[in-house]
Amino acid sequence: MSSQVRVGDLRSLTEFRPALIRFSEEALRALSSPGSDAGRVLSWLQQDRLQYWKREIRIRSEEAVRANSVLVRQTSSQSPRPSVDARKAYEQAKRRVREAEEKFEQTRRQILKLHKAIDRYRASIQPMATIARADMTSAVGKLDGYIKSLEEYTTAGQQDSASKTTSGSTHSDGECGQSDDETGKEAS
Repeated sequence: MSSQVRVGDLRSLTEFRPALIRFSEEALRALSSPGSDAGRVLSWLQQDRLQYWKREIRIRSEEAVRANSVLVRQTSSQSPRPSVDARKAYEQAKRRVREAEEKFEQTRRQILKLHKAIDRYRASIQPMATIARADMTSAVGKLDGYIKSLEEYTTAGQQDSASKTTSGSTHSDGECGQSDDETGKEAS
């Protein structure tokens, strides 16, 4: 079994490095994108929809109070029976208040559900995000070290083969393969 490694071309390793970096960046983007989208929806629900339904409850309650005032006025006036329209308007105003209150509660419940779903998603992607962030950075560093070592190895191999060819041609008196130290020992 040979102890030498044959390295032909490091180009594929050096081309793999930027691809690995791109993969890491794209993986992080892909992992964070759904979380960002859900965060925007959560923000919209909390800041827009919740406030909207609070306002609607207030506005619709005021309308119900006005409709009730009309109904009470008609009841206390000369006609003993209030008009059907006033009664219908008051009932409709009460329904609209209940609807706004239900929508407010539904929005609040959906916010809680979405918060939990976002937390579960973030917990589930954490291992992959760690791989894409830290482990890929480490992998790129190791790859750089491997490339450097292989470049040094191939450079050393090329220098060894070049020195063997030059030493074989310079030592024609049978001392081929001996170092200067060995030839110096024989002279003394």
